[in-house]
Order: sequence, then structure tokens, then C-alpha cells
Amino acid sequence: SICWVFDVVYNNRPIQKFWVLETVARIPYFACISILHLYESLGFWRAGAELRKIHFFEEWNELHHLQIMESLGGDQAWFDRFLAEHAAVLYYWVCIGFYLVSPKNAYNFMQSNH
Repeated sequence: SICWVFDVVYNNRPIQKFWVLETVARIPYFACISILHLYESLGFWRAGAELRKIHFFEEWNELHHLQIMESLGGDQAWFDRFLAEHAAVLYYWVCIGFYLVSPKNAYNFMQSNH
């Protein structure tokens, strides 16, 4: 599983591991906002300000975690940045696909519980 791979790759490197995970953890919020914009632009649905605020503050929380890990040196290695950035792009498009098929189920599936 991916957890095992992360444990092997980031053995004795918890800050770097957490930085990669936090980089990727922000993606579902960006994807959801992208789909909300698309649906609103096409006239399918109006989400309203409250839903946007919720996503903003959830993403902002992840940003603070990311900044803490950066201040501790989590983003210093080229490999870590490469992995995080490419995983984030891939995960973004996976999330977009989920949101296009079923926004409600996608949101519930990707909701963070921490």
C-alpha cells in the first residue's frame, strides 16, 4: 500500500514525510473549488459563500501545517519537492474526476478527519 511505501521512503524522516503529505492534503479543496466554479459558470449550481468559506478555512489549515513543516526543513530535498508536486498534480486530476462524477460522495470520501 501507499502507506508502506511512504514508511520505507521516509524512514527516519518524519518532517519531510509530513511536508509531502500536507502538500497533497490541500489538493481536494482546490479541486472542489475548481468544480464549484465550473458548475457555477455553466449555470448548473450555485454553492453560495458559506461552502466557499468552509473550503477556504480547511485549505488554510493545511497551509499552516505546510508552512510549519517548511520552517523545519521539510521541503529542502529536491526528491521530496519532486514527489510532492507530482503527486499533487496527479491527485488533483483524480479529485476532479471524482467531483465530476459525484460531488457529494467525492467530498465525503476526501474529507479530512484531523
